[in-house]
Amino acid sequence: MKKIDQTRTLVFCALLAAAAMTIGYIESLFPLPLPIPGARIGLANTVVLLALMLFGAKAAAAVLAVKVVLSALLFGTPISMLYAAAGGTLALTAMALLGRCKGISPIGQSVAGAVLHNLGQVLVAMLLTATPRLIIYFTPLAFLAMLTGTLSGAVAKACQRLLAPMLRRK
Repeated sequence: MKKIDQTRTLVFCALLAAAAMTIGYIESLFPLPLPIPGARIGLANTVVLLALMLFGAKAAAAVLAVKVVLSALLFGTPISMLYAAAGGTLALTAMALLGRCKGISPIGQSVAGAVLHNLGQVLVAMLLTATPRLIIYFTPLAFLAMLTGTLSGAVAKACQRLLAPMLRRK
């Protein structure tokens, strides 16, 4: 990769990480009016999917890591970092693997990522509280994740169409 391409990728990834942190923070200020505690739309994860689509898994992992660590340091706690890291890692892994499959759209990737993000967070809660019954909480979260994942995937796909030509310019 040429030096200018590396620099362009680094700058875009830094901007994506900043966007993910900002969106995540704003989203935390407006909880969803649902009977599911902690439920969120997850638009910050849209940015991680966008990084994956534009730059690949390595860059998306870097965006995710910056988002998780800095968000926890600035707005959260070490425990919130654990939840975010577990959910984000499962989500990114699923989205990256599905991205290699022919016929899987960004929306499909995003839905799988959203569902697995919630699964990762429920598993952390089960481990931290030693309460296996918390798995019941996963069912309503998975249904919500299908809706929010569809929205996030559509947004990421639209953003990719807008940003891809800009990245090809020399």
